[in-house]
Amino acid sequence: MSAPTAPPAPAPAARRSSTSWGGGVAMLLTAVALTGLFWPTLWTGGGLVGGDIYYYFMPQKAFYADSLARGELPLWNNLVGNGYPQLAESQTGVLYPPFLVLYRLCDLGTAYNLTIIGHYVLAFVACWLYVRRLGLRPLAATFGALVYTYSWFPPRVSLEWAIVGGSWLPLALWCAESFLQTGLRRFLLFLPVVLALQLLAGHFLLAFLTQLCLAVTVPVRLWWGCAAAANEPSASRIGRAGWLFAMIALAFLLAAVQLVPTWELKQASQRQTVTAEHDPGYGYIPPAYLAQVVQPWKWYAGDQMVQSVADPTRPRTNWVEAHLYFGLLPLLLAVLGLVDRRSSVPSRIRWLWLALIVAAVCYATGWLLPVTNHLPGFSFFEGPGRYGVLATLGVALLAGAGFAAVERRLPGLAALGWIVAAFGATVADLWWVSQKVTHAFPVAQAPVGWRDRSPIRQFLADRASPTRMLNEGKNLPSLVGAGTYPVYLGLGPAAYFDPQVAMPQPLPFRETLPTLEQLDWLDRNGVTHILSLTPIPQSGWPVKQVWFGADPCLNVPLARSSSHGFYLYELERTRGRVAWLQPGLNPSPRLVRYEPQEIEIEVEAQQPGTVVLTDLAYPGWRVLVDGQPGRPVVVENIFRGVEVTAGSHEIRWTYQSGSLYLGTGLSLIGLIIWSSFAVLCRERPRVVAK
Repeated sequence: MSAPTAPPAPAPAARRSSTSWGGGVAMLLTAVALTGLFWPTLWTGGGLVGGDIYYYFMPQKAFYADSLARGELPLWNNLVGNGYPQLAESQTGVLYPPFLVLYRLCDLGTAYNLTIIGHYVLAFVACWLYVRRLGLRPLAATFGALVYTYSWFPPRVSLEWAIVGGSWLPLALWCAESFLQTGLRRFLLFLPVVLALQLLAGHFLLAFLTQLCLAVTVPVRLWWGCAAAANEPSASRIGRAGWLFAMIALAFLLAAVQLVPTWELKQASQRQTVTAEHDPGYGYIPPAYLAQVVQPWKWYAGDQMVQSVADPTRPRTNWVEAHLYFGLLPLLLAVLGLVDRRSSVPSRIRWLWLALIVAAVCYATGWLLPVTNHLPGFSFFEGPGRYGVLATLGVALLAGAGFAAVERRLPGLAALGWIVAAFGATVADLWWVSQKVTHAFPVAQAPVGWRDRSPIRQFLADRASPTRMLNEGKNLPSLVGAGTYPVYLGLGPAAYFDPQVAMPQPLPFRETLPTLEQLDWLDRNGVTHILSLTPIPQSGWPVKQVWFGADPCLNVPLARSSSHGFYLYELERTRGRVAWLQPGLNPSPRLVRYEPQEIEIEVEAQQPGTVVLTDLAYPGWRVLVDGQPGRPVVVENIFRGVEVTAGSHEIRWTYQSGSLYLGTGLSLIGLIIWSSFAVLCRERPRVVAK
């Protein structure tokens, strides 16, 4: 495949007028101003609570920030459950460059807020660039960017990955479209970088949708809808398509440092098959609920409205996953933009996006799952309703075209009035919906700001040995440095979801007393404490209360007032982190050092035995006994163990992820290929005839 050649460049003066630059500046100011309108508390140092923010994302980010502060990457998280490979789980975005900078330089709350604000601005700018490339003028493109950025994403603000991944979607399409229209290699080079960044951000669904969209639009644009390619021979078009798809493949190589560890985890995760813990149909849009597109006042009265039309025989869903609303005026303008014969957006592009809108909405209902569940990629991801992001981008383009059609027909002051009214009405409409449909709510003071002053954190810091507590807040207590159970992971080791290994249900809280089987499970898993929202009957629990009080870092995420306290109990019988598999004459092992990726244990063995570390057995963990490779064993289908002989021994466990090393090597190869291509195919300066 020869290097792509660029067609003669158009006269730059005709393309880059001062009006365009002015439109770009106005767009950027609008993008920033809208974040202040929709998320004022993020600008003033507050935060958001609700949904998965504090149960899932913030604990991950806290562990991530702490690791960066120590000068290491969080390859392994030893606080959630019996531990898990945090890099491989991917949603932390361990190697995502913006996260590496923000969580190293800023405090936790500020870094999280800047992540949200920054990616809303990026999504707005990226959409503006894409629809501009498709033919919209700056003002109409700004309207389209408003529709894309603030219709689908705000209700999903409790899902950090939505805006982070969604901000790169239109930018990738812009790269591909720019190359198709101009042939300039800089756009070809930029595409794998954009796609790799989207993959490094974690939660690969929106990256999958981006690649899917490129796979559809590139051939269609080359053979049906791109004027720049209309007169090119078929071989030239095939060459362009080949280069674009080669760049998509190169993106996977660049992101291999993240993808290879995640693939390793997937092979041993709950997502191997369709189960109660992994149902690809979860989060679909009930067909009747699509009426929200034109009747938001009827359907946005509460989550129960979704359940009222959901089929009880189908998977679960909720009003955030099933949200699909573009704004009433944008929807009307999209219809006008589709049929406008004088539109600056070519008709074939508009009809192509109409087809994508229809396909995305049909898939969002889950109708096609019986077929797509057998296709690569589709069966791995949950949330068919999330395909609505493609429909939203298509409506944004058509709405921008409709906005331009109305503006074109109005004279002077009438056009100015239309602009103000259209933007004002749409912003108000989308803002109202963002307040109605959400799992996240603003608070003037972010709970994470109390993290270092958490009473529970201070209490646990005084203990010599690490804790592991059963609690009702999922991963939340790990935010203050406590080990937690049960686990809450999007992609987790299968052992946590195996009924033969996991804690017998239901969880024994409130009025439910533990069974003997559950007490035995707590003992074997090294659970040392119970954190309860209410007093527990000590006649049914072998525990003693060791602390009571409010914790400002945990109270708000659990929707408790500052007057409500937590009850912390200590279990009287537990293995703890390390023990003998068969207790006998041997003294208890001594935990000398317990770090996320390195553990040291000293034992005095009067007789041979197996030393059990109640942490997850997972590929990459290596054990040395007295400096020599030990004989690791998997204990009770989940724990790490090592056999030792009689005598004194020093045991050292270290985490050395082979998948990370392999991924790093592949990413370096990808970087060499990309750099070589950049050097060999650099554009030559054009000589302009005078």
